[in-house]
Amino acid sequence: MANNWQLAEAVNLRPEAFGGMAFHREHGITLEVDVEAYRFLCSYLAPQPLPQPEHPAGYLVPQLVHLGFLRPTDTCSAQAKSVPEVLWLGNDCTLSAPETVHLAITTRCNLLCPGCYALQPSAGPELTPAELCGLIDQWSQMRIFQLAVGGGEPLLYEGLFEVLSYARQQGMVPNLTTNGVLLTAEVVRRLEEAGVSKVNLSWNGPGHTHRQRSQVVRQALPLLLDSTLQVGVNLLVTSTMIPSLSDVLAQLQKLGLRQVTLLRPKPPTVPTKTSRAWYHSNRLRHVDLLRLRTILSSWRGNLKLEVGSALVGLMGNVPPSTLRQRAVYGCAAARRICTVWPDGRVSPCSFLADLSAGNVHRTAFAELWQHGRNWHALRDPTARPQGGCIGCTIGSQCGGACCVARYEHSDLFAGDAECPHYKY
Repeated sequence: MANNWQLAEAVNLRPEAFGGMAFHREHGITLEVDVEAYRFLCSYLAPQPLPQPEHPAGYLVPQLVHLGFLRPTDTCSAQAKSVPEVLWLGNDCTLSAPETVHLAITTRCNLLCPGCYALQPSAGPELTPAELCGLIDQWSQMRIFQLAVGGGEPLLYEGLFEVLSYARQQGMVPNLTTNGVLLTAEVVRRLEEAGVSKVNLSWNGPGHTHRQRSQVVRQALPLLLDSTLQVGVNLLVTSTMIPSLSDVLAQLQKLGLRQVTLLRPKPPTVPTKTSRAWYHSNRLRHVDLLRLRTILSSWRGNLKLEVGSALVGLMGNVPPSTLRQRAVYGCAAARRICTVWPDGRVSPCSFLADLSAGNVHRTAFAELWQHGRNWHALRDPTARPQGGCIGCTIGSQCGGACCVARYEHSDLFAGDAECPHYKY
């Protein structure tokens, strides 16, 4: 074994109130550690021998080596890195900066999927590529780890590849969500060249729309699976899809897909008669979530299944410590993530678009993240889901599907009455 080891070049460190975070840009892995463990990681910014097994942090070493966070190094050529600083340390409830910024780069789209959170056009002109690169400079300084680019349909945005490439150059990991209609071999090649890590295909809607989306996914998947990109499908599970969900998953597995994220229909961001009608026809009610939980627990395929934040309540029988260890969180709006809209508005997430912290045209992003108005309730460390969520062992980890609770009860913390673990 090599005499000296050092943090891998692909690892970003960031101090936090609880200790710190380490993100591996190549593997997409985030570690959250306490103060002592974070100090240990910082000590390996410069090359040095591995500690003895009896060292207080010795138990971390095998995992850090296995995950690629520590690598052997030649002290003759290795250079020590500086300890990262942050403008604001955050608190026990809110990170010093988002782990991921969700960038709705455009609200324009070549489809009109029911239930989409971005059906309304932007309130102003879209941010230009130069303006977005300026934002990326700010995000890089804040040591934000990932940039999740969506829309609308992001492939309609002129300058997309420039923005994605610049994010990678500045140390962020760019990911893309697309409906897949515009994917070609040339587009996939340019996504690879831009340094995109993962592409997620969106599959939304039941009935004839479901069949159309299925065809698009079938056409786009081979292009992506033949590339170096990580590939996933974001599957919007509606009440009408539940009976055929196992078959859909089996079909995706047969096509060679390795990962699916199951999403829950969420209330319309801008309620209209049409959007309300779609949501109430397709939302997952208590009985649907019970059936979904059964399908997930009985799935035995090779396809890796993940759930979106509004479905973390299905894990009510999992110990909270296990969820924390695996970095499984429910609603993380304004605490771990936020959304930047095409006109520069910054909101807690895509489904709480009205709770704007301000606009990047007028205020630095770091200032919006630290002091953003309208976000105090979401960041209150004493706030817990109420109603039938009281007493739930994972209530603080889940968050009670805030956007659903607000839609039903005009209260972010009223609790998710459809959750299988909700106590009436």
